[in-house]
Amino acid sequence: MTNSTLFDDTFYRSPSSDRYAQVIEYIKSGNSIWTLMDAEGCLIIELGQDKVLPIWPAEALATDWGKKDYEGFSALEITAKTWQETWLTGMTQDKYAVGVAPNLAGECIVCSAEEHAADLKA
Repeated sequence: MTNSTLFDDTFYRSPSSDRYAQVIEYIKSGNSIWTLMDAEGCLIIELGQDKVLPIWPAEALATDWGKKDYEGFSALEITAKTWQETWLTGMTQDKYAVGVAPNLAGECIVCSAEEHAADLKA
């Protein structure tokens, strides 16, 4: 079963906390996650004081989410190992947060990279 099958439109109808838990388990199982990037780098969304990197468990979810407001962005795959060993360390140092699987309304769990890393180790 591909991640596109696992994470179809019904995934977005789940509460943010359920999507967060599913993504944590998905990464723990060694699966890649996806974010959006353009020629200048990854999409970082400013929410008040927070700088948030949105992530999704499937390329199609990331691509579909970016179509409306982020034309010119494409999906970037990040392996589970690279996410945990490189990205989260750098994001913790830079004080960036993680937005886990925003739905099409932009609703998601936002947590610090440090909290996210701890959840992956739990």
